[in-house]
Amino acid sequence: MKRLMTILALAALVAALSYAAVPQEKKAADKYAALCGQYRFDLTSFGGPVVTAKFYTEADGFYVWADTSNNPDKISPVEGSDTKFFLDDPNEGHWDFEFIKDDKGKFSKCRITNAGAGVDSTGDRIDG
Repeated sequence: MKRLMTILALAALVAALSYAAVPQEKKAADKYAALCGQYRFDLTSFGGPVVTAKFYTEADGFYVWADTSNNPDKISPVEGSDTKFFLDDPNEGHWDFEFIKDDKGKFSKCRITNAGAGVDSTGDRIDG
């Protein structure tokens, strides 16, 4: 009986160590908190309006909601980067997003590009 208890204890320890050794995926709110906020993009030189976009997290991901849109869009991370994202929109095509830090280490800009629409604009964070 003592031997069985020792084996069970060792099995539990191995299972616990295996779980701890696997990197746990961070929740979107923790992973992207520093990027969240409102950014303003002047798209007038591309034939568009001045757009304010809100970037925020929900339980299942990272979203952008532009004031020119009726609903938010979930944006996907670029593999290997915590600051680059993309969106494939059936109407507007492929969008890339890149968040940029200022000299104080705060994310204060976001660059958006859409090659098909000829857009390449860097917006300023406007909420602090």
